[in-house]
Amino acid sequence: MRDLFIFGDSILKGVYFSDECGKHKLVREQYAPLEEAGFCLHNHSLMGATVDAGLAALQKRCASIPTGENSPVILLEFGGNDCDYRWEEISASPDSIHEPKTPMEKFRNFYGQLIEYARSFGAKVYLCNLVPLDAPRYMEWISRNLDKDAILRWLGDPSMLYRWQEYYNRTAEQIAAAFSCPLIDIRSLFLMSHSYSGLLSTDGIHPTVEGHRLIGEKIAGCLV
Repeated sequence: MRDLFIFGDSILKGVYFSDECGKHKLVREQYAPLEEAGFCLHNHSLMGATVDAGLAALQKRCASIPTGENSPVILLEFGGNDCDYRWEEISASPDSIHEPKTPMEKFRNFYGQLIEYARSFGAKVYLCNLVPLDAPRYMEWISRNLDKDAILRWLGDPSMLYRWQEYYNRTAEQIAAAFSCPLIDIRSLFLMSHSYSGLLSTDGIHPTVEGHRLIGEKIAGCLV
């Protein structure tokens, strides 16, 4: 049995939005194919996590990560929260300058540190790219109880939400290539699907239960 440590955000945590319950919930069977293949899973992903939080989480868990002949696989997935903004601040002051939660230079730097630290355990490090968001739905989600017109004035158009996330996604893919990390392309699963709308929750950013099933199968197919 080989250890698999996952450090990411709510996507690899298995979070989806339940319309029935009106809140975010977890898909607990997302990684069943990996467990059936003999992996011992340690999922330290956190909702809202950015790449610097991922580095801190890995450092906190370092004592539990085996080294030597029993070196694990470490899977990383960041960028979705890093590229996000503090929408309440934008709503209140749309004509001001606003920075994303993790500016791009910092994103590149921390991701590189995270990969190098993961490799210090002798681990095989994989990266996931980002699940694409649905801009119209996400626009409605982020503007709840805020000034939607002000947010839209700052954005320019709703599709900027998609383009900006794609910018961080491409950077994550470039980082994987620069550090020679195998990339698990979960993004294409969604982009190529004729059921794209049904693979994303009503918040426009978290996969549905079916979307998470596809992610789990893709990761298992790349690691097994």
